[in-house]
Amino acid sequence: MSYTGEALDELRRVLGHRAGDEYGWSAHAGTLSWSCLRTAEHIAHDLTAHSGQLAARPDDSYLPMDLTVRPGASPGDLLRVITAAGGMLAATLAASGPEVRAYH
Repeated sequence: MSYTGEALDELRRVLGHRAGDEYGWSAHAGTLSWSCLRTAEHIAHDLTAHSGQLAARPDDSYLPMDLTVRPGASPGDLLRVITAAGGMLAATLAASGPEVRAYH
């Protein structure tokens, strides 16, 4: 299993049981000013963006795309988005050689 796959498994292990638990998702994420839910949205966004960057391999800019989480998405929905985005990144990494680079 890849490092990314292991990280996704750990995320599901740690947060999976909290997916239906509304308590705590509106709290600050550690020392960040963002809520736990906003931080999870950011993680989903970045996993998607990194897989896109690696697949397209631009050398001078970010791709003109963005992930939008629909209003009203539950924490469980968001964890599924993170799992999907992480899976896309893991697949893109597995299909790319170690020499592949992209703008970041």
